[in-house]
Order: sequence, then structure tokens, then C-alpha cells
Amino acid sequence: MDSTWALRLHSQGNAVKDISNYVVVGHFKSDTDAVMALYLEMLGEEVHLLPGQEVELLAAPDPNLLPITVLLVPIGMHVHPYKVFDPDWHVRFNGRVIRAGNPTRLDE
Repeated sequence: MDSTWALRLHSQGNAVKDISNYVVVGHFKSDTDAVMALYLEMLGEEVHLLPGQEVELLAAPDPNLLPITVLLVPIGMHVHPYKVFDPDWHVRFNGRVIRAGNPTRLDE
């Protein structure tokens, strides 16, 4: 993996955030025929993946982040950090880093 695109800055309003030190905590791909949701706990962000889409899940580094727990639910997965209340979830999709919201829908 080319680490240079991991150094992209994420813009949110007027604030610019450097997420170059964020860690990849998982790689998820929708192998279903319907929309699959990643429910990112504890604050309830969601990422909706269409069939065939895949993302890397990133979070702010924290000694209490890992291990994550992934639970299957009927329309996707619940992803829980170990002991961090808000890991500032982001996803990398097609080379872009996107902050997870409620909900986040990916486009091509």
C-alpha cells in the first residue's frame, strides 16, 4: 500500500485535520446483493456499502482502540472499539479519506 495517499488532509468546514497518523483497523467489502451497513460505535456513525464496494476503516491512534469487535447483524456489521468512546472513524474509499457520519453513503 502506498503510504503517500494516507497523508491526505481531510477538510471539515474551515478546519483541516491531519489524519496521517490514523491506523487501519479493518478492511470491509460488501459481498452481498444489497446495501450493507457498518455501524461504527459508540457514537453511532454508519457507512453504507453498495454491492462490491470495499473500504478500509481508520481510527485515531489510542492505546485503548484495539482489539475491535465486529458483530454480524441482519443488514451489516456492528464495529466496536475496545475502550475508546469516540475513535474519530474515517474510511478510505477509492483513494479518498472520508469522515464517517450518520449515515455515510459512498459514491463511485
